[in-house]
Amino acid sequence: PLGSKHDNSYYADLEAELLEKINRIGIGPQGFGGRCTALAVHIEVYPCHIASFPVAVNMQCHVARHSEVII
Repeated sequence: PLGSKHDNSYYADLEAELLEKINRIGIGPQGFGGRCTALAVHIEVYPCHIASFPVAVNMQCHVARHSEVII
């Protein structure tokens, strides 16, 4: 849930680091610039085969995106 950290301190630290770096980019709401691009980063961990490696990145509507970054 929003505002809760991962139980594992390694992933909790990674969530905090990613959130800081994402917000430092300066994309802001709907790509108009600003200090808050993301409200939270949540990492879910579960073992799986690399061929079925699930990744989810939820962003705004394509029409609203005006910036990009390589992570």
